[in-house]
Amino acid sequence: MKWLKIMLGALFVICLVVAAWAYWNIFRGLPSAQELKGIEATRLSRVIASDGSVIAYYPPQGMIVLPKEAIPDLIKQAFVAAEDATFYTHAGLDLRRIFSALITDIRAASYVQGASTITQQVVRSYLLTRKKTIPRKIREIVLALRIEKALSKEEILNLYLGRIYLGSGAYGVGAASLRYFGKECRELNLAEASLIAGLAPAPARYSPLNDLPAAKRRQWYVLTRMTQEGFISETEAADAFQEPLRITGESVAKFTRYPYVTDYVRTQVAQRFGETIFDKGISIQTSISPQLQDAAIAAVGRGTIDLELRQGVYRGPERGLSETKKQQLLAFQANQLAWKGLEAYQLYWAEVRQSAPLKVYMGDTTRELGPEAYAWINPKGGYDPAVELKPGDLVRTCQTADGLVLAQEPGVQAALVAFNLDQSCVTALVGGVDYSRSQFNRAVSARRQSGSAIKPFIYAAAIDKGLTPATIIFDTPMTYQEEEDEEAWKPKNYEDRFYGPTSLRTGLVLSRNVVTIKILKKIGIGYTLNYLKRFGFGDDLPRDLSLALGSGSVSPYDLARAYAGFATYGRRFEPEIVQFINQENVGPIYTVRGNQVLEGRPQAAEERIISEQTAYITTNMLADVVQNGTGWRVRALKRPMAGKTGTSDDNRDAWFIGYSPAILCGVWVGYDNMLPLGENETGSRAASPIFVDFMQEAHRDLPVMDFPVPVGIVFARIDTQTGQLATPSSREVRFECFKDGTLPLSQERSSDELLLKEVY
Repeated sequence: MKWLKIMLGALFVICLVVAAWAYWNIFRGLPSAQELKGIEATRLSRVIASDGSVIAYYPPQGMIVLPKEAIPDLIKQAFVAAEDATFYTHAGLDLRRIFSALITDIRAASYVQGASTITQQVVRSYLLTRKKTIPRKIREIVLALRIEKALSKEEILNLYLGRIYLGSGAYGVGAASLRYFGKECRELNLAEASLIAGLAPAPARYSPLNDLPAAKRRQWYVLTRMTQEGFISETEAADAFQEPLRITGESVAKFTRYPYVTDYVRTQVAQRFGETIFDKGISIQTSISPQLQDAAIAAVGRGTIDLELRQGVYRGPERGLSETKKQQLLAFQANQLAWKGLEAYQLYWAEVRQSAPLKVYMGDTTRELGPEAYAWINPKGGYDPAVELKPGDLVRTCQTADGLVLAQEPGVQAALVAFNLDQSCVTALVGGVDYSRSQFNRAVSARRQSGSAIKPFIYAAAIDKGLTPATIIFDTPMTYQEEEDEEAWKPKNYEDRFYGPTSLRTGLVLSRNVVTIKILKKIGIGYTLNYLKRFGFGDDLPRDLSLALGSGSVSPYDLARAYAGFATYGRRFEPEIVQFINQENVGPIYTVRGNQVLEGRPQAAEERIISEQTAYITTNMLADVVQNGTGWRVRALKRPMAGKTGTSDDNRDAWFIGYSPAILCGVWVGYDNMLPLGENETGSRAASPIFVDFMQEAHRDLPVMDFPVPVGIVFARIDTQTGQLATPSSREVRFECFKDGTLPLSQERSSDELLLKEVY
C-alpha cells in the first residue's frame, strides 16, 4: 500500500505537470471558434473599361472570401470529393485517415502524407500557423472539434474555399477563378472547377501556369473522385477532361487583362487616396477602350517582330531548358491553340523534329517550314537549318503575312500611348512588348532622347517669335566650339549634305537638323526653354544647341501629351485615365468632372498655352510632314493626319507622334540597354508602322475630318525660293498659311522698301 500510494502520488504529480504544460503550451490563449462567425466577404475592387467590362481586380493580398451564395455547388462538390469525402459525416477529425497517414509517415521517417480534414485546414488558415509541431497539431485538433460545434458544415466549407491557397498568388476559389480563367467563380464549368480543386495539395507544383500536364493529372483525379462520390457521371467526367481549358492568366500578370494599364491605374489611385482604398471594395471607371487597347498591343507586337525580321540577326534556338520544362511549355501551348487557334504575330514554341527539310512540332501537329520561313536570317549569307538546328531544339515561330516563319522573342522594346482629344482621356497604353518579361512601364516611366520629335516645339516657338512658315533659313555648314570643348561641333543633316536656302516649313517637313539649329540660335535657347515649359517639359533639358536635335530625355507619355497642345489648338492637355471611383455602400467618392470630387487636381483643359493660330500653323506643317516628308508611311491611313518622326543618335530611339482631329497616338521603339536599333531603323521605319496599325483600328468607325482653320489665319501664294509673296515671274509657288498681319511683302515691294531705307 505504501508503494501504491507513492506511485499514485507520483502519477498525480505527473498529471499536474502535464496539465500545466498542456495549459501553458496548448490551451493558453487558444483562439475562440466564435471568431470565425465574424469573417466578412472580401470587398473586391474592380477596374472597369469604357465599355463597362471589367478589365482587372484588386483582391487584397490576392485573397477573395466569397459570400456563401456566390460559391456554386459544383465547386463544393469538387473539393469535398478530392480533399475530404467524409466531410459531411465526421466531427472535425477523420481517424481512419489519421492512422493511415501516421503509418505512411513512420515508414518514410518524414511528413509525406497529410490527414487534415477541411475543418482542420480552416483552423490552420484562420486561427493558427502552419508550423509543424506537436503542440500546434494538438491545438488544431481541439479547435477543429470546437468549430464543428460552433458552425454549420456549409459555414466551414465556405470559410475553407474562401482562403485556401491555389497557386500563382490566388487565395480562395474566387481569386483562382479570376487568376486562371478571368471569370467569376459562379461562371466556372466542370472542367474549370475540377482543375482548380486539383490544385489544393500542392498549388505551386500543380498550377496550370507552371505545369499543365501535372494540373491535368490532378484534374482527372478530381473528376474520378466526383464520379465515385456520385456527383457526376463517367461521361461527364470524360468530356470535361477532354475539353480545352480556356486559361487567360499569365505567369506574372495577376487578375488583369491589361497589366501595364492596371498597374498605372493603381498608382494613380493610390497617390490620391492611399493603398488602403483598395481594401474597401471600389469600382474604378477608366477611359481605356478594350478595342483600342487590344489594337495597341497587337500593333506593338507586330512592329517589334517585323523590326527583328528586317534586321536579320537570329540568336538561335532556345537551349538550356530541361526536357521537362520544354514539354511543359509545349503542352500549355497546345491547350491554348486548341481553343484560340493560330493568331497573327503571336510567338509560338516549336520543337525541331527534322532539320533538312525543317519540320517542327507545335500544337500536336508537325509542320514543315520551307526556305521562305527563314530567308530573313542573314539574307546575304543565307541560313542553313541543317547546320544550325538539330532535332530536339526548341525554337519560336510566328504567323506573319508571309505565312509561318522562324522567329524569336524580340529583344527590342516599344511603348504606345493614345489619347481621345475631345474627352481629354487615355484610351490605350502599352508599356512594353511582354509584361511577363518586364513589368517596367516604358510609356510613363522611361526617359529617352526625343530626337527630331522635339522639333515642332522649336518651330512653334519661332512662329511666336515672328518667323513664318515661309521664312528662309540657309542650310549651310556651321561650326560651334566653346572654350571648354576639345573639338568643334559641326552639325549635319541626316543625309550628310546641305541644301542652301530652305523655308521654315521645308526644314520641319524634311527634318533638317542644320535649319533647326539655326532657328534655335536665332530665337534664343533661354526663350525656347521657357516656351517648352508651357507644354509640360521639365528643367532637365540641355541648355545648348543640341536641344534642337532632341538630346534631352522625355517619357513617351509626356511627349505625346505635349503634342496634344497643338492638336487641341493651344490648350493645356491634362488627360485622365480614371473617370470616377465608386465605393461599395458609399457611392461616388471621386469624379473627374462633377460635384463629388474629394481629391484630385482641377481640370485645366481650357487653359491656353499658345494661340490657336500658332497651334494651327504647326499642325498644318506637321500634316505636310505626313504628305511630303518623313512621315510618308502614315498616308496609308487615307485621312488628314499630322505628325512627326524622331530618331536619336545612332538610331537608339525611334519615335512617331501623330494625331487626327479626334485621336492622338505616340509610339516609341528602342532597346532598354540603349543598343542601336539597326541600319535605317529610323522613326519613319521602326515607329510609324506601329502608329499606322493602331490608328487604322482607332479610326475604323470615325468619319474623315480635316483640321478646322481658326479665325486669324490667312493663306497666300508664296515664292518658295524667296519666301516672299509670289509674282508672275515666280517659278516655284505654293499656298502658305500665316497669322493675319504677318504676310511677307511681294518681291518688288520688298526691294523698293530696302531702297527707301538706304536713301533715308
